[in-house]
Amino acid sequence: MAETSPLVLDAMIVTGNTKAAVKAAGGGSSDLWTVPPDQIHYDPRDNVRPLDQDRVRHLAALMKANGYDRKKPLGCFVRKVGGEDRIFVYEGQHRYHAALLAIKEGGFAKDKEIDRLPVVIDEAKSVNRVNLIYAGITNNDGEKLTPLQLAEKVIELQDLGEPNASICKRLNITDQTIRDVLLLAHAPAGLHKLVRDKIVSSTLAIEEVRAHGGEKALERMLNAASKANASGKVKVTKKVLDASAPKETSKKITDPQAKQLLQALQSVLHDPVFGKLSPGTIEAVHTALTPLADLLDARSLATKTPALPGLDNRQFRELKGRLCPKGVTADIRIARVDRARYVMATTIVLPGEGRSGPLSAADAKSGFSWAEPEHALAAGVRSIRKYLKTEANNARNGKERAAVSKWLDGLCAAEPDIGRAVGEQTASERAGMAAWPFSTGGRP
Repeated sequence: MAETSPLVLDAMIVTGNTKAAVKAAGGGSSDLWTVPPDQIHYDPRDNVRPLDQDRVRHLAALMKANGYDRKKPLGCFVRKVGGEDRIFVYEGQHRYHAALLAIKEGGFAKDKEIDRLPVVIDEAKSVNRVNLIYAGITNNDGEKLTPLQLAEKVIELQDLGEPNASICKRLNITDQTIRDVLLLAHAPAGLHKLVRDKIVSSTLAIEEVRAHGGEKALERMLNAASKANASGKVKVTKKVLDASAPKETSKKITDPQAKQLLQALQSVLHDPVFGKLSPGTIEAVHTALTPLADLLDARSLATKTPALPGLDNRQFRELKGRLCPKGVTADIRIARVDRARYVMATTIVLPGEGRSGPLSAADAKSGFSWAEPEHALAAGVRSIRKYLKTEANNARNGKERAAVSKWLDGLCAAEPDIGRAVGEQTASERAGMAAWPFSTGGRP
């Protein structure tokens, strides 16, 4: 959040008697009053613009050479302070401070000394904080407020209850101007400093905040300012900013890059500890590779981890392969129930027929579980082979059955542990001694 400084507002203005104040100050005239400079008071909160000491210094030098231009009276009002009526300047603060500085330093040209300053004092009934702000802004129209200075006063007017419609009308600005300056006002303090130091223009700062947000805009501005300073420049312009911004690289992936990505993803899939990755990562790999099954080698079985009620999804591993020709699907799914028990289910879909078994922790309670994941996968291989041999006798799907058999052979060849376990199971079955429990009714 941008750093901000709370506005310290003066208490409600208690207006005083103009004639009494002028008389007490030794002034004269009835409309354009002339008052000794040391009898005029100053409160920075009555002025909309911060005091610029360089401007004061410049005006003081002009006054010592030319005197005070009486055609430019100070705008003042009378405030009661401690029971006394005192004159306060709210318009022309730089001329007022320049006169005080010139008097303090001396060195006036002949007949140019300053003993009194011309002032116009507002009627008491028109003096309030809102009117002082409006007058301070509009009366400075010859030297316009910067957007940041305007924003500070817009915020103060809003805090005083002024609606945006009134602010727009009395300042002759649009709603968009208010939105722009407030956008700048709520930007980070570091961006304010760049604007005040005249390193960045208010207009450019507003454009950057609107396009990138406050923090990013500040980062871009500081980077541009650093590079501008290194090249001997002071200000950050749009040209300097664009030249300093990181160049955007093409987002299009080339064919060689796509091939590299596919190979890298396939390498991840083949990693021995792939099944220990997080479910989200496994699912992402599966989603990316399933449509590309035709391009993968025999070992490339997409792997995912769907939700499975009753099982620990962090320990759940599913192996799935989509085979050629299209429309043929076979998979072997396993899940870890506890430290030493795995359950298994298979799916095989051929043209005109197929089956899919549920993967459930209840199988472990029924005795259908295996101590090692390779044994569970091997049982799945044997289950699908048994289905192909005894049940899938449709002559029309001979090509598809051959594709599934080829996939199983490739799986066993690519995963030696699975192939070895399949052989052990086959040998045990031939010997009549089942090393692992096999289910009935279509499941191993």
